[in-house]
Amino acid sequence: MEPAYGYQREMKKISSLNKLSLGLLALILLAAEVSLAPISAVSVLATGRGGDFLLSDNESATAGGLAEVIAAGVWIAPDGGDNLTEDMRDTLLSLSDPARVLRIMVQEEEVSEQGYIGTSSGVMVLWPDVTETLRLIAPFDYRERPWYLEAARAEETIWTRPYQSQERKSLAITCATPIYVEENLSGVVGMDISLAEIDSDLANISSGYPFLVDGQGAVVMHPEVPEAFLWEEILMLGSLLDSKNSGLAGVAEAMVRGEKGTSLVRLSKGSTSISYAPLPSVGWSLGVASGDLELSAAKASQYDQLFQRISRQTEILAQATGEALKYREIEEAAATGRQDEPGWPAIMPMATAAAISALLAAVIGFRAGRSGLGPMVDGVVRAFEGIGKGDFESKIEADDSKDGRRMSEAFDQMTVDLKDQISMIEKRSFEMGSSEKEKEVSKEVERFLIPDRFPKVEGYQVATLSFADGSRLCHFYDFFEMEGSKAVVTMAEVSGKGLSAAMVAALTRSIIRAASRRFGDPAKALREANLQLSDEVKNGMMVSCFCGMLDLSNHSMNYANAGHVPPFVVSSDGFVDTLIGGAISMGALDYIDLELEGWMIDAGDVLVIYNDGLIEIENDKKERFGTESLISLIKENRERSAQDIIKELETAIKDYGESRSQRSDPAVMIIKRSV
Repeated sequence: MEPAYGYQREMKKISSLNKLSLGLLALILLAAEVSLAPISAVSVLATGRGGDFLLSDNESATAGGLAEVIAAGVWIAPDGGDNLTEDMRDTLLSLSDPARVLRIMVQEEEVSEQGYIGTSSGVMVLWPDVTETLRLIAPFDYRERPWYLEAARAEETIWTRPYQSQERKSLAITCATPIYVEENLSGVVGMDISLAEIDSDLANISSGYPFLVDGQGAVVMHPEVPEAFLWEEILMLGSLLDSKNSGLAGVAEAMVRGEKGTSLVRLSKGSTSISYAPLPSVGWSLGVASGDLELSAAKASQYDQLFQRISRQTEILAQATGEALKYREIEEAAATGRQDEPGWPAIMPMATAAAISALLAAVIGFRAGRSGLGPMVDGVVRAFEGIGKGDFESKIEADDSKDGRRMSEAFDQMTVDLKDQISMIEKRSFEMGSSEKEKEVSKEVERFLIPDRFPKVEGYQVATLSFADGSRLCHFYDFFEMEGSKAVVTMAEVSGKGLSAAMVAALTRSIIRAASRRFGDPAKALREANLQLSDEVKNGMMVSCFCGMLDLSNHSMNYANAGHVPPFVVSSDGFVDTLIGGAISMGALDYIDLELEGWMIDAGDVLVIYNDGLIEIENDKKERFGTESLISLIKENRERSAQDIIKELETAIKDYGESRSQRSDPAVMIIKRSV
C-alpha cells in the first residue's frame, strides 16, 4: 500500500474514534450536569506491525513513525516485542533504509519467499510480515536458527541445505550473509528462496535423468522416479561419497570438487554415462545420467546465475545494513519535535468546544428550570448518541417552543461546525504527516548519500561540500577503508531528480561498496555495478561515477571513470593534472568497457573530484562559475588543509551565485595527502 493511502486509512480510523469519544463525553457530561472543560488526550498505546510496544505518551509518535518508516514486520527476540529497549529502538531506526531495500528485493525477486535482517541485538525486520505466525511458536530467537549460526560461523555468504517450505509447500533454500560493523558481527541478512522453479525444470529434462548433489555428496534434488528406473544407486540415502560402487563414488568426488566432465559408471542394473557441471555459488553440482555434457553445463550455469543473483543481493543488503548501523544517528531533535506536537485529534478545536459548552449549558439550564421535560432530554440524548456513532445528520426532535427551536438550531449548527472542523483537522493532519514523513525520508537520504564525516585515514585529509537537500538529491560521494591498507573514494551522479533518483543513487553506492571489497579493482567494481543497474533500473536513468582505490602503503591510486567529470590533481608546487580515461555512464548498456588507470599521490597533492553542478553555477549575468575558477581557487589555497579549502570554495560559490536561483546541485570532494 502506498504511504498516502495508509495515512488516509489511519485518518479515517482516528476520525471514527474521535466522533465516538466526543459523543460519549457529551452524554457523560449531560448526565452529570457539569460544564465542558477543555479537552486534551494523549495516546498511550502504539502498535507497530509485527510487535506490540507499550509506550509512554511521548513515545507513541515515534513508534508510529517506525511503523511507517520500516513498513515491514518487526520481531523482537524472543517474545515479539514486550522487551523493547532504548538500544533496540535505536536499531529499528537504523534499519529503516535497509528495510526498504529488503522489501523491494523480496517483491521484485519472483523466487523469493521471505527476506529478513536479524541483528545481534535481537531486532529483526522481515518481509512479508509473518510475525503473527511467529507469536504462535514464541519464544522464537532467530539467532539460534541454523541460517544465522552458519553465516556467523563462516563469516561469509552461505546457503543452507534445502528444506520443506511452509509457504509454498515445496523445497526452499536460504541464502544468508553476515553483517559486520568495524569487523564485529552485528547480524545476518537472510533470503528464503523457493526451488520450485528448478524442481519443475528438472522434471522437464527429457534427455537423461538429472539430479543435484550438494557439497557433501548427497543428492538434494531430483525428479520423481519413473517406472523401471535403472539407477537406484544414484539416489542412495546419505552421501554418494560413501557408495560401495567405486565408480559412482569417484564421480561424486569429482562433483564435490566442482569439476566438469563425463564419466561412465557401471551400476547394478546397467552402465550409464553421468555428465556433471558445478554450481559454484552454492557448492552444488548438477549431474545428468545418460545425458550429454553440454546440457549439464548449460543447466548448471542457468541455475548458478540465479543463486549468484541472490547472493549478490544479500551481500549488498548486508553491506548497506552494516553501514546504516555504523553511521546512523537518531535525530533527537526531529523525534522531540514530533513527540511535542499535540496529537490530533487530542485537542478539540476551541470553536467546537465552545459550541458544545453552550449547547450543554442550554440543556442543563433547560432541565433545571423546567419540569416534566423528559421527552426533550431523551431527544437530546438520542441526538448525541447519533453524533457518537458518526451520524452528523442527527437532529433534536424539539417542540414548537422558543427554547426548543433555539436548542434544535444550536444543535444543527454544532453538527455543521463539527463536520467542518474534523474535515479541516484531517486535512491538516494528513498534510502534517506527509510533510513530516517527507522531511524524515529526505533527512535519511541525505545522511546516507552525503555523510558529513568519513573515517580518518592516516596521511590523508578528506573534506566534502554539497548544497543539495534530500528531496532533490541525485548524487553521492563516499570514502571508506578496506583490508590490505587500501581506501576507496567514489563520487557519482544520477540522471534524474526526486526520490527515485535518490534510491538509484543509494543502490549504486551499496553495490560499489560491496563490489570494491569483493574485487579490489575499481574498474571491475563499476562493471559489476553497471550489470546490476542495467537489471534493476528500468526507467532510463543513468549513473556517472568516478571510483578510485588508494594504496595507503605506497600512495598509488588505481581508478576508473564511467562517464563522470574528470577529476584533477593540484601538486604542492601548483601544477595541475587531469585524470584522463573514462567510458559511458552506467545503466546505458548491459556491458561497458572500462580501463583501469593509475596515478601517484605525492605529499601535498590535492585531489579534486566534483560534478557538473559545481561548475554550472551561474551569476546574475548567467555566466558559469566554470572549471578555470575552480582550478584557480584550489591552486591559491593548495597549502591549506582540505577543510579550509572547502570553506573557501563554499564562500566563493555562495558569493558567485547568491543573486540567482540555481538549477544545479553542486558537489565536490577534496582529498589531500598531508604527509
